[in-house]
Amino acid sequence: MDYTQFALFSDLDGTLFGPNRQVSPENLAALAQFRAGGGLFGVSTGRSPVNLRDMLPPGITNTWSVVLNGAMAYDFATGQAALTQALAPMDSFVRWVLAAYPAVNVLLCTQNRMFLLSDPGRADPDFLASHQPCVLGWPPAGEAWLKLLLSGPPQALAAIAARAVPADWVYSSPTYLEFLPQGVNKGRCLSALGQLPALKGRTIVAVGDWSNDLALLAAADIPAAVANALPEVQAMAKLHLPDCSQHAIAWLIGRVLPNLPPE
Repeated sequence: MDYTQFALFSDLDGTLFGPNRQVSPENLAALAQFRAGGGLFGVSTGRSPVNLRDMLPPGITNTWSVVLNGAMAYDFATGQAALTQALAPMDSFVRWVLAAYPAVNVLLCTQNRMFLLSDPGRADPDFLASHQPCVLGWPPAGEAWLKLLLSGPPQALAAIAARAVPADWVYSSPTYLEFLPQGVNKGRCLSALGQLPALKGRTIVAVGDWSNDLALLAAADIPAAVANALPEVQAMAKLHLPDCSQHAIAWLIGRVLPNLPPE
């Protein structure tokens, strides 16, 4: 199958990943077929590249990926970063969160590292296990902050989001609130990548499931949503795929893309 007209970008959690946070053999096989047919595949995720080194199968991507919810683009083949955007200083805001909401987990992402700023003794075990490797404590002065992730009860996160800070925020799950540099989102990063020579002229297909994917889908030529996506994500999609647990990306590659008319 010829996939040379397509560049495919997929969200991870709730989209490419199944409930076990792994890529199914069916999705892996379909992506290998897609790449062999000339398609370009990148992920689009809120996760950090360092967090994904042991989560993404080697060689699964063959073009730039959107990481940290758009605060950076990353090439997993070369380890090269691009389009990096940094947060304005947020030290005082973070210290307020830590004092006012000690049960909220606070994770800071820089270009190459993750830092758990909250008390590790109160960290949610699943949150901590799924965000490794991380360093306990604050980064050294001068290391740019790219994304701040807060995990905790929805009521606490809503109160935190209501406090004015020099950043944009988005939910990536009911219990994950993420602060990003102003104007940064997955869609803005994808649009910039779409102007690169390797991607320009291709039909960009993007797949997502949650609020942080809305800008991604808006920037794509063909927006797609999995069946487990939020209603507002479903409403934005032109293509509707099975649930993430039912190998949605394999369905897209094997049954949908071959039947789309040329752009």
